[in-house]
Amino acid sequence: MSGIDYDELRADAEAQVADELAEIKDPFERRRLAEEIRDQAHMELSLLADERKQLIAAAALYEPQDLLYQRFGISRLQMRRLAMDVLLGGLGDREEWVIPPRYPENRQQAARDAGVPHPDNVVEEAAKIAARYETAEARRDAAVAHLEDAYEAVRTVGGRFHVGPLDRPDFATIRQAAREEVTKEFAALNVSDEERLRRAAEAVDREEEKIAELLPKRDAAVCSLAFYTTARGVYFSTGITRTAVNRVLARALKLPRDTEPPKRADQPAAARAARVKFIKNADRKLPEIAKEYEAAKARQSAAIEIRDAAIRTMHAAPYGWTPPQIAEVIDRDPKAVRRVVSPDQNS
Repeated sequence: MSGIDYDELRADAEAQVADELAEIKDPFERRRLAEEIRDQAHMELSLLADERKQLIAAAALYEPQDLLYQRFGISRLQMRRLAMDVLLGGLGDREEWVIPPRYPENRQQAARDAGVPHPDNVVEEAAKIAARYETAEARRDAAVAHLEDAYEAVRTVGGRFHVGPLDRPDFATIRQAAREEVTKEFAALNVSDEERLRRAAEAVDREEEKIAELLPKRDAAVCSLAFYTTARGVYFSTGITRTAVNRVLARALKLPRDTEPPKRADQPAAARAARVKFIKNADRKLPEIAKEYEAAKARQSAAIEIRDAAIRTMHAAPYGWTPPQIAEVIDRDPKAVRRVVSPDQNS
């Protein structure tokens, strides 16, 4: 689906903040400006939040289409959460709404009954305000990063900070336990095949959102440790291979894929030039983030297997559901369903 490149938008906003702050040589004045940028962005977010929610909700309810959430720079679940918040008059902070309620069968009628407005060109208008919101959020986050004392020290001095040995979690055990958690949960379910499909799809979505949240945090901690500290063997604390860590580092330095990072002595300067952030206490944060990430990946993998088995069940006799019918239930493109039910024709 064509539209705004939100990754590029966020990167441009972060770079603009870095450029603005780089022009200020006095560290105290630079900190004052960073606080000003942070506060201005926070105010803009507050002003945009409600209108953004209302427009995205209207788009999701009145103009449902595959991959619509990508037009707004958010996840599938985030869009559903915003839409159902508006439709139900507020979800609040209740724990059960981590996975929001499902869309009603007839979204448009439910929206009309609830009095949800349907503005003209709602998708385009929602995308415009979403872009403004994401820009403000990126500016705020970039300014906050510059307020860290340690980050300032690395930017101005450029040395490596001493850290002790990193924890090396037993990722194989963590993954196995996470998979068993999901398989045991679904083995104990006594529900219809259709409800099993719905619950498995929601489990996949839940872990997908968690993975998307944790991945940039993990990679940022990896880069901070590898580029700015004395840490060695960082990959032992990430759950991924040395080659995969090098890809993370190369991507942070904006190098071509599979390019080896610079020699260790040259890395701090290269990282500063690429505006790689220093993460305070990354030596303690990385192993915990990596454990959460690998567990979420394992739970997602197990949930996908259960969901795909349920897809094949609903597609076969006696149900005979079509790929579009199944896709509507699991909130995926029908092509994804066809790859499950007819892998030979969709390989």
